[in-house]
Amino acid sequence: MDPAVLDELDTKVPDRYPQVRSLLVVRHGYLVYERYWHGLDAADGHNSHSVTKSVTSALVGIALADHKVKSLDQAVGELLAAHLPPNADPRLGRVTVAQLLTMTSGLASDAKPGGRDQLRWSRMLASRDWVRHILGRRLVNKPGSSFAYSSAGSQLLSAIVADATGVSTLAYARARLFGPLGIATTNALEQPVRRWPPTPAELAAYDQAPVAWPTDPQGYQVGFAWLRLPARDLAKFGYLYLNGGRWDRTQVVPADYVAASTRPHTTLPSSSPGDGYGYQWWTTRVDAHPSFVAVGAGGQFIQVIPDLDLVVVITTDTDQDRSDPQFLIEGTIVSAITH
Repeated sequence: MDPAVLDELDTKVPDRYPQVRSLLVVRHGYLVYERYWHGLDAADGHNSHSVTKSVTSALVGIALADHKVKSLDQAVGELLAAHLPPNADPRLGRVTVAQLLTMTSGLASDAKPGGRDQLRWSRMLASRDWVRHILGRRLVNKPGSSFAYSSAGSQLLSAIVADATGVSTLAYARARLFGPLGIATTNALEQPVRRWPPTPAELAAYDQAPVAWPTDPQGYQVGFAWLRLPARDLAKFGYLYLNGGRWDRTQVVPADYVAASTRPHTTLPSSSPGDGYGYQWWTTRVDAHPSFVAVGAGGQFIQVIPDLDLVVVITTDTDQDRSDPQFLIEGTIVSAITH
């Protein structure tokens, strides 16, 4: 890569994208660019927001390889039977793991400001049992018929991982995903979200933690958001998927599951951030190169471009939501590649 072009990022980022907290570029397995702003450094954690969904998906794939989950066709009614309320929509019990992964479960889409979905979302966060609350909803679409971006479905995936493996989602990740990648989570903050919004003290504790993965009131890790990791650890996760789920000599996530995760399974609305959706990963193209990306609110990205052997990690301060920093990838980073 042309170092002069990469060096342009030192001034371009704070000038045009002041919300960016960190930017890392990995090429051919080498960390070729790493910068932090706002007084941060490599030890600081970042709220990955919905990038968390891609991590939850990886754990489903590992549980499948470990025969904890029998099949992606296994139904919610079997895996989460203990949580189903008596008046549950019977169709929800037949929703499969694959449909949760591809956002085709029939659950309502995430909140739109001021809309009915926002009220439903707020009620879930305020409830004493998120999983049971989700399973008590009526489906808005026939399962498997259409895409609707649903964080509630990702929470069910976290509960499935925990119930199927017999340990918390974080404990399973520590043993089977984070551990092999050298991601330190021993002292991870796991504070439960028992009220919404959280108190200032709870928010401060979270913001100061290098590593955190909050739980719902029942102790299930939040499967859709709020996993907090240093940027280098996010880059490790992206590099794992670039290499088909393999880390050094260890196949951490099954290769066929990674391949299925990063190809489109459903047609998306035109407003989507990608042109396809896999298993909690978006698919897209960057300057004509096929790509897949984990996306979090406000400009959190793990972008993987396999034919360029490239991983880019961007984290941002969502309180300063400005121009989309993903433009840096196509506008500068890809153009820095010389061979």
